Amino acid sequence: MPRVELLSPARNSEIGIAAIDCGADSVYIAAPKYGARLAAGNSFEDIGTLCSYAHKFGAKIYLTLNTILYDSELEEAEKYLWTAYEAGIDAVIVQDFSLLKMHRPPIPLFASTQTDIRTPEKAALLEKMGFSRLILARELSLKQIREIRKATSVELESFVHGALCVSCSGQCYLSQKLTGRSANRGECAQVCRSNYDLVDGDGNILLKDSPILSLKDLNLSNRLEDLVDAGITSFKIEGRLKNISYVKNIVRKYDLALKDTPRTSWGRSRSTFIPDAEKTFNRGYTEFFLDGKRGDFKSKDAAKGMGEYIGTVTGVRGGGNSFVSFTYGSDKDIHNSDGLCFASKGRVTAGFRANSCNGRSVELFTKDAPVKKGDLIYRNLDAAFEKQLENTPPRMIDINLDVFLSDGHIAISANVQDKSKTFVFFLKGDRAQNPDMAKSLIAKQLGKTAKHFSFTVNSIGGDDIYFYKTSALNSIRAELAENLQQYLEEERLRLKARYIAEKKDFSSLKDLAEEAFKEGGGSYLRNCSNRLSKEVYKELGFGDIKPAFEQDPPKDAILMRCKYCIRYQMGLCKKEGGDSRPLFLKNGDNTLALEFDCSRCEMLVRFDYLCHV
Repeated sequence: MPRVELLSPARNSEIGIAAIDCGADSVYIAAPKYGARLAAGNSFEDIGTLCSYAHKFGAKIYLTLNTILYDSELEEAEKYLWTAYEAGIDAVIVQDFSLLKMHRPPIPLFASTQTDIRTPEKAALLEKMGFSRLILARELSLKQIREIRKATSVELESFVHGALCVSCSGQCYLSQKLTGRSANRGECAQVCRSNYDLVDGDGNILLKDSPILSLKDLNLSNRLEDLVDAGITSFKIEGRLKNISYVKNIVRKYDLALKDTPRTSWGRSRSTFIPDAEKTFNRGYTEFFLDGKRGDFKSKDAAKGMGEYIGTVTGVRGGGNSFVSFTYGSDKDIHNSDGLCFASKGRVTAGFRANSCNGRSVELFTKDAPVKKGDLIYRNLDAAFEKQLENTPPRMIDINLDVFLSDGHIAISANVQDKSKTFVFFLKGDRAQNPDMAKSLIAKQLGKTAKHFSFTVNSIGGDDIYFYKTSALNSIRAELAENLQQYLEEERLRLKARYIAEKKDFSSLKDLAEEAFKEGGGSYLRNCSNRLSKEVYKELGFGDIKPAFEQDPPKDAILMRCKYCIRYQMGLCKKEGGDSRPLFLKNGDNTLALEFDCSRCEMLVRFDYLCHV
């Protein structure tokens, strides 16, 4: 079985270190600019701190430089590459092809999911263009992943947990159209999470004020073996805007799910809390299209995270001007300071903190009753669980030792990553009059922790057994830790992927490129936003390169291309006996026209200009 990687998001270095401590093999994080989450930028000094910590455990740090770039930004983006390299970054995740033309350091480039990798042809093209890892589209089935695996030899990365974009990544222009904030520039306004009315061509409202474009969150924690079998070696958790408790909880959940699988980093998490994916932000969970089947993918009552379902309100009582209390039916306890929200008839009605709990009776500080009998109760903040997450112990590397004693030196054989490495220390001692007591002292003093190593003495042997002072053994343990740290750093650098920083001529890939960009009508070409990426496309055989959508939006542009289908969601799929009535989404003054490419089983979203004439 190949070694696999658990890849965690990090909004900042503190969260990145917490992810490593909870079992992540790698972390992706943004620089001050050009990351696809504009609000998650970090200084290179903080990134360097995270790299130093991660590398102790052979873990890797990836920089997200995955927005499209304008000509005025190319010089700074190139400087970012070199600064990130000097900070210790192990690879860079990119969307814009201009980076392939830049003078860049010897560092691997990963093709972002924003490059819309859905076919074997597209995957094969990106590999030949020089990407050493492909981050696959979220919409893929296991069958499609296997086909891509057969067509490529580079690493394949798959999202396994977190928010799902309703549009194919890299092909969503809805936020830019409605708000002027581009998803491809890291500024997505998440208009897909807004409420819409679904209206047919006769003006009939089929669904009122619903987050119809908002999907549930992905959870493939029970499908990791299937993904490994399909060829995935990196399991990615979404969430660079999520808080530290979310990252700790979800990383630990997947770390435990992979406990019997060979991993790419060293050491173990010592966290003792029991992870629970229901206790942190989610919109309900789905395995999406992994089995190639459609399902109920829409988030339920709201696009917000409802949290853990608790039970039903059985009674409400007002208690004066300052509080309301309610009783509920459930086998789950609510505790003081828990965050609660209530849903009625598919709508979130209110959210409050529990002030006082007594059995199945809960008091809230509010003079207006926020709940009524029959409401559903969800807990979106579990105060007791959050407390468990606060103090995560640092990660440790377990090292088993075999000790051999002789006159004047002590040889210690350390089992490191299934290899045996022997270190010899010169140490004078006296022959022990009580060998068992001397062995016990050696095992006790060497079998402790030093730096980020936890030592266990398996055996002690030699021609004679010697007695050493406690202080001398402590010094040996500290020196052993220093030597092991140096050895593992050398091992990390030896295993580190190398990338030849050379500019390529892509003209030999014209036939493959033509085939690769057939998917989606070649619409990804709209993301060409600078002279260098234009050079790449021209070498690939594309002549008329139009400006990026953000620079010159076509009036009739497809704003979203989705595998998710509202017609199917509403039971109107033509393949299953539904009708072909026109469908529209209305939100305030904006109307969106829905089109259905049934041959591809895709839904297309356009701005309906006819409603705005």
